[in-house]
Amino acid sequence: MALNKAPLWLQKTLTYQCLIVALIGVGLSINNGITGMSVIIGGAIYSLPAYWALRREFARGNKLNSNSQIADAKLTLAQMYGNEVLKITLTVVLFSLAFRLVEPLNPLALLLAFTGSHVLVALLPVFIDKQTSTK
Repeated sequence: MALNKAPLWLQKTLTYQCLIVALIGVGLSINNGITGMSVIIGGAIYSLPAYWALRREFARGNKLNSNSQIADAKLTLAQMYGNEVLKITLTVVLFSLAFRLVEPLNPLALLLAFTGSHVLVALLPVFIDKQTSTK
């Protein structure tokens, strides 16, 4: 898998984010199954496109290094913009599938879990860096 070339803090961020969303979803499903399922789906709507884009980016870097080509800034920037466009498209598709196919759905819980995943990914590297820092 290409993510084994990712920095340790990035691997931990993805892992912790998925675990936190899953634990919150399972915890809420004890009280209300629809809310718990909506939280898990909201976290997955954020996590799946992000994981796919990161995996694609690191796979591209490995292919370039294996061919001993030098990655120039234009190619890297074009690949990153392409990944973001595809990530946004996949997110829109997943939202439309969730709202169309999942019948008992709590939209507030789904959107809060999606937004909470964004916040987690922004804050977790700060805490992970404090744990892995050798200062």
